[in-house]
Amino acid sequence: MTETVTVWTTVTAPGFHRWPAATGLRSYLADRHRHLFHITAHVAVEHNDRHLEFHDLQDVIRAWWGPGARECGTASCEDLAQDLWNVLEDGYQLSPVRIEVSEDGESGAALTAVD
Repeated sequence: MTETVTVWTTVTAPGFHRWPAATGLRSYLADRHRHLFHITAHVAVEHNDRHLEFHDLQDVIRAWWGPGARECGTASCEDLAQDLWNVLEDGYQLSPVRIEVSEDGESGAALTAVD
């Protein structure tokens, strides 16, 4: 079995988005609405002596999100997870293993590395 050590952190941040294709019972989701997004990033590290400090990872996520409530447009939780993944890999040369984005800590999506 191959083991991977990861560190993770969660950031909660306000934001607005909408789902223009929403219809029927969920048509209200087509309108701009607010959530407290819970963003969790799991990042692989090279050793057990805090190769990446938790607080530094929080700072990266907060910088990506921006100050205050973020306008996410039509971005879904899946879209936000993919965007953060790309930022961690390309902008910070980190190795994400799992990114989770939820709406209000109740429902969301996860993007996970697969071997």
